[in-house]
Amino acid sequence: MERVSIVRKWHKVGVVLLLAFPFAMANPAKAQTGSAANGQKIFHEKCEKCHGKDGGGDTSSGKALRAADLRSADVQKKTDADFYTQIDKGKKNMPPFGASLDKTQINDVIAYVRELGKKQPEAKK
Repeated sequence: MERVSIVRKWHKVGVVLLLAFPFAMANPAKAQTGSAANGQKIFHEKCEKCHGKDGGGDTSSGKALRAADLRSADVQKKTDADFYTQIDKGKKNMPPFGASLDKTQINDVIAYVRELGKKQPEAKK
């Protein structure tokens, strides 16, 4: 009797998973979600020195390090996962921030960088 009860419980779990799977595939969650307002504060503290207030990389440090224009179409084409890895681990001249920013903070910065891309003048896109 106990074995039948266990099998029924696992059967119910399997049915729930099978019903939930198509919904999850049809409605994928965004890979990264964050608060652009919080991201702006972090960007000001950690990123602005090189990338500039507008994200254009037009600072003395940014020019020396050849910091990316975060508003550019090429940069904005990157996936959130690409941004996450670059912020977390660093890349080329960009230092890693994974030790000083948690996952939520990195996602907030990504949300803010996405907003910077929307503010770029049409001529520069």
